[in-house]
Amino acid sequence: TRLPHAHCLLLNLSDLTVHIKPYYNIRYNEVNQHIGVDQAAEQFREIFYTSVKRRLRSDVTVGSSLSGGLDSSLVVCIIDELKKGTAQKQNTFSAVFPGFKKDERKYMDYVIAKTNVEPHFVTPTDESMIADLPKVCWHQEEPFGSASIYVQYRVMQLAKEHQVTVLLDGQGADELLAGYHGYYTQYFAELKSGNPAKYQSELNSYHELMQGNQINPNQHQGITNKVKQAALRHIPKIRERYEDYKQLTKPFFHKDFYNSFANKSLPNTYHFNSLQEALYHSTFSRGLQELLRYADRNSMAHSREVRLPFLSHELVDFLFTLPSSFKIHQGWTKWIMRHSFNQIMPPEITWRKDKIGYEPPQKSWMDHPQIHENIVTARESMVQMGILSPKVLNRKIESEESNISRGNNWRLLMCGHLLES
Repeated sequence: TRLPHAHCLLLNLSDLTVHIKPYYNIRYNEVNQHIGVDQAAEQFREIFYTSVKRRLRSDVTVGSSLSGGLDSSLVVCIIDELKKGTAQKQNTFSAVFPGFKKDERKYMDYVIAKTNVEPHFVTPTDESMIADLPKVCWHQEEPFGSASIYVQYRVMQLAKEHQVTVLLDGQGADELLAGYHGYYTQYFAELKSGNPAKYQSELNSYHELMQGNQINPNQHQGITNKVKQAALRHIPKIRERYEDYKQLTKPFFHKDFYNSFANKSLPNTYHFNSLQEALYHSTFSRGLQELLRYADRNSMAHSREVRLPFLSHELVDFLFTLPSSFKIHQGWTKWIMRHSFNQIMPPEITWRKDKIGYEPPQKSWMDHPQIHENIVTARESMVQMGILSPKVLNRKIESEESNISRGNNWRLLMCGHLLES
């Protein structure tokens, strides 16, 4: 049980009763349909500059995380603007993976070349992850979805090594401004039902833009089918029947363990009526909560403090008043942000077409013999505990990319470490 987003808990000391109440919320459906692009861009710049300024206030050294993506790059570029004319040099901290297809070092270099920063880099490896994973699991206290969380842990460690106590980061922008490619489906579904002409125009722009995407080349394929199936795949009964089918044809769990949950509904994946509603859910219910928790645990493991300019309540309030078309426009995610700060960032960053999200070479890391051994040990333990089916012991261990959310082998690796701790 967790305290919901933007809620506080009151404990009555006389009778120990608990009262939970919200202290902040927004009305995501109160959209300003009359605001112009120039006015929105001006307000965005004013609010965001103020947010960054406030988060630079400190009596200790302040630096920034730099992934090479749009959000962290903007934070670094804004800080650089604010520090111009001073002798202060901004420290940036990044993880790089030489030779990996999704290494973002070249994008970091665009930002570094444009700004007056002192860059610091770390290169996590499979060997370092094997050595560090027990410590990371101890600090996180819960399973986490991929090796990206470990990479963030190492970036925080790097900041500590250079005695930088406070780090500004770009988290929150994807949830507020529809930065994840999964939001395309919701946006197109909204347009198709409410504005068919614009739907076709936006869909055409999207396909044209994605033709040049080398990192996510298949992202645009089948998007129309995804729009058609958006509602269907969120129906809980269909999802439950599919899980039953998988369990019957290729059992993963022990039948008694699985049947003990047979009458319990799967977690609701939700169906949204608009992009705004989906963004509200990501910001206030699911998604961002997990990311903030990971960052908090990783930073506190090294006694660092993370500050997030995109999550000032003034900016959150403002961005939720903007129409969906300001967030996804002509195929571009986070369009109003790109437009508003076009002169601040290098164009190679502003108009990036791909989306990586701090992804390490997890698939090759998972080919390490020690990782395989740890997964085998975890499977054996969970079979003995009556959680997994004995049939899983004979299955080949397949390596998984860090962006595969349903990778069973990474989950088993996590369970193994948690069972040991």
